[in-house]
This record gives sequence, C-alpha cells and structure tokens, in this order.
Amino acid sequence: MKIDIRKIVIYAIVGVGFGGVVYVLSLLSGGVQMQTVSQIVNVVWISGLIGLVTMIYELESPPLLWQILLHFIAIYGLIFLMNKLNHLVNPLSVNFFAGFVMTYLVIWFVVYITFFRRVSRINRKLQENRENKS
Repeated sequence: MKIDIRKIVIYAIVGVGFGGVVYVLSLLSGGVQMQTVSQIVNVVWISGLIGLVTMIYELESPPLLWQILLHFIAIYGLIFLMNKLNHLVNPLSVNFFAGFVMTYLVIWFVVYITFFRRVSRINRKLQENRENKS
C-alpha cells in the first residue's frame, strides 16, 4: 500500500475546515463568547484527526456500512475527547449525543451530495468522450 502524503494533508486540512465551521456554529448557538488558545488548539488538532479518520472511505474494505459505523464511532470518540478537554458540554448527555447525531448526518449528507455531483460530472464527461469517439 502506497502512502500518499498529499492526500493525508488534504484530508487533515478539510477536517480542520469542517471542524472549525461546526465548532464556531456550535459556539454561536450556545452563546459562548470567549475561547482560550488551548481550546482553539484542541479544536484544530482533533479536527485534523477527524479528517484523517475520514480516509477510511478510501479503503476497498470493509464494506461501506462498516466504514460508516467505524467512522461514526471514531468521530464520536474524538468529539467526546474534544468536549472533555475543552470543558464544554457533558459528552455523555442525551442532548449532546442527539446534537452530535444530527450534526453528523448533516455533514455526511453534504459530503455525500458533493461526491455524488462530482462522480456524476465525471461519468457525464466519460460518456461524452465515448460518444465523440464513436
């Protein structure tokens, strides 16, 4: 298996981007006005790890359902850790878990739609190339 450093960096950066946006939105919705440097650093490195965990979808196995389950558990674990480190909400509460599930589903849906559109565009171009060669 070849390790692609560029892909690893991209996944980590995208993770930091998604994590930062979600974190800021959650702070705004919770009315939090101040953050420490330590809390921000925790968000950045844990979000980078979340991006790396998402590389599970690059694997040919396990099957997609297992990938989703493993991804969900790993992401929940990382978000749990971030909330513990940042002394935010109790990550064992039902409200936290429900909010996490809703956020996870929204992000997963956005990413799915993005990839679906990209794959559709690629397939359309491939079809056009086949028709032009005929």
